[in-house]
Amino acid sequence: MKQPDIVALGEPLVEMVRTSGEPGGPATYSSDVGGDALNALVAAARQGASTGLISSVGNDPFGSQILAFCRNEAISTEAVMIADRHPTGLCFIHPDPKDRHFFYARQGSAASHFGPENLPEQTIAKAKVLHVTGVSQAISQCMREAVRRAAEVAKSHHTLVSYDLNIRPKLWSLEDAKACVDGFLPLADIVLPSDDEAQRLLGTCDPEAILTFFGRFNPLAVILKRGAEGVIVRTSDEDITVRAPSVDAIDSSGAGDSFAGACLAYFLETGSITEAARLAVHVAAATVTGHGATGAIPTREMIEPLQR
Repeated sequence: MKQPDIVALGEPLVEMVRTSGEPGGPATYSSDVGGDALNALVAAARQGASTGLISSVGNDPFGSQILAFCRNEAISTEAVMIADRHPTGLCFIHPDPKDRHFFYARQGSAASHFGPENLPEQTIAKAKVLHVTGVSQAISQCMREAVRRAAEVAKSHHTLVSYDLNIRPKLWSLEDAKACVDGFLPLADIVLPSDDEAQRLLGTCDPEAILTFFGRFNPLAVILKRGAEGVIVRTSDEDITVRAPSVDAIDSSGAGDSFAGACLAYFLETGSITEAARLAVHVAAATVTGHGATGAIPTREMIEPLQR
């Protein structure tokens, strides 16, 4: 497989998506593959970009499931380690059209033991974009150090750094999240906060305040994700509001990730971050019409008629 243009560092998960049953009672689950970094890569790959995952999975059936899934999606796994002593992480999802209901079984997972010494620095140096997330920073100290080192390698080789906050209160304290985000922002070229995350971190939903805060180190772009309302793209030249198409939402899992991955793919193709965002909102909108984080992410061919 050729050198990927978009590489992502993070934890892939096997997802158990509840398909029936009431909270607290017996339930039926279907198995899928996800994790925020991998979700973004799936969206990018289905839009035609060349992609690669940087991570670690356990030497277990769940790790094998993730590797097989990546091969099927044409996502390179050459930079994925297989750990004999640590398991693959799991995530249980209870679908909701508006909110996120995740329950993790990932403590001590293979990816949480991934450190800066495990980074494929040449792969990062040769890529066009490195995508990282707040979830990757939250799962362990060594992975947090790996994320920072990966961004430093990227910056030194003119590889763009895409940073999706993806703040998960169940994974770390708000104080730790604030400090980590603030320290990482100077390394980010494309910053992708959401309005609910900004509410937690900054105590405001005001778009101007959010865009100003995350844009204070002059990144290439800040893209504020606003769910069903779409996104606001701020560059050095302008602010552009991109409306999301109206859909019948079933499960919001992976919507922000699919937007991020599709936006990166279309940005590399078009050279315009605003045009990329306009195309990517259709990918995110389609994602919420099905169950799970990756199953409903559309291919380029599926959404091209909607983007015209």
